[in-house]
Amino acid sequence: MLALALIAIALLVALAVRFREKDILIAGGAIYLSMLISSLQSVTYNRLEGAEVTPTQFPAIYRILEELRQRFHAPPTCVFVLRKLSFKAEAMGLIPPYVIVLPSILLDAIDLEDLRYVLGQALGHICFGHTRTTLLVGGEQSELPVFLSSVAWLRDLVFAGYWRAGIMTGDRAGIVACGSVAKAIRAQVKISVGTKQLPELRAEDLIEQAFRLNRGLSRIQAPLIRWRSPIPPLIPRLEAMVAWAGLPLKSNEDDFR
Repeated sequence: MLALALIAIALLVALAVRFREKDILIAGGAIYLSMLISSLQSVTYNRLEGAEVTPTQFPAIYRILEELRQRFHAPPTCVFVLRKLSFKAEAMGLIPPYVIVLPSILLDAIDLEDLRYVLGQALGHICFGHTRTTLLVGGEQSELPVFLSSVAWLRDLVFAGYWRAGIMTGDRAGIVACGSVAKAIRAQVKISVGTKQLPELRAEDLIEQAFRLNRGLSRIQAPLIRWRSPIPPLIPRLEAMVAWAGLPLKSNEDDFR
């Protein structure tokens, strides 16, 4: 999928050269240069904006990070806690030390066991090189400058498949980190649906919901929605986790408490 996307970029560049559209090439080069500079200064930027995780500051988070980093043979990584309106941990960087940003709203919604899953996802993205390919193909949350916003949809469409696959890979790393597909599903559902709502959820109802997506017009609409989105929806995401790691133990299927 990534190879096809890169071929698409090469074709666009070749067309720009063929028709002598130097302005497009210069603008594209400027954009990638600005993205490169931003990536290289991510540690300094987040040290200015947030609180760094250290052995004495957020020590519980630090212990989990170092344990997982050793297990994953991950490169040096700095973690920062930052107030952001996001429930997604962000991994970034081109060279060590890499950066993981944990929004405070996310930490308020999960416990330390869930945090293993979240940090495992982020370290998985770092270890598999997803933070480096972001510079080339953008990420699911990256934005183009305003003057190119009209073509953002084309970029997202071209690379959506790659980023969906990358997120699924991160989910698998999260499963390995917390050591249980049941714990991983619980954490993902908590993040996607809500912490207080978790006791009301039932596995049987979610399974029935997944079956309904394969009936009627939903059989056509659901694949189209997934195809154009760089972030996989919750239900296909849970299905992929189970397909990779197997069903949770029976005792964990009744609810998510």
